[in-house]
Amino acid sequence: MSKYHIHDSNKLKEVLFHDYILITKMQTLETNKIKLLSNLFSINPNSWRVVGITHAALEIFREHEFQKRSGMRINRSHLTQRFGFYHKLLEMKAEINDPDTFWNLYHDHDITVLASSSENMSKDISVLNNAYPIPRDERNLFQTAGYAWKHKEEEERFLIELYAKHGTKKIDISSVGRTCYSSPF
Repeated sequence: MSKYHIHDSNKLKEVLFHDYILITKMQTLETNKIKLLSNLFSINPNSWRVVGITHAALEIFREHEFQKRSGMRINRSHLTQRFGFYHKLLEMKAEINDPDTFWNLYHDHDITVLASSSENMSKDISVLNNAYPIPRDERNLFQTAGYAWKHKEEEERFLIELYAKHGTKKIDISSVGRTCYSSPF
């Protein structure tokens, strides 16, 4: 992913739409256009935003005391297959004629769910569709960090609360060394 990001949402929308139009007009192969779109979308500082977590991923986090550790085998799994979506964007170029239409379509499909690696590789999308939602609030949970996500105390507290509500076993919050906060649910 690109290290260059545009943080101003209006400017981001304008640049993405402008460059999308240029890419659609190129004479290169569609596969090259799709690669260009993929690279273009990496300027979004919150691309591949996390909107949910599967029960299996929640269980893996519990096994690791709700911390993010190397080799956990948890992925951001796309609810819409990216390259198929990019192909559709290229097909729809005549219907996408303003930045807002483009942005809404892109933003609605650029979402992920934290899932186990096996769920990510599964062809059963219903697993992802049945994920627990992650609230969009001032905490800005699981923000994009390159190909991964940010995972700090706020994310750990959220996962502890979520597990306390939905997990198979009740947990002792003190066993993970964190103070609980009131649930956002």
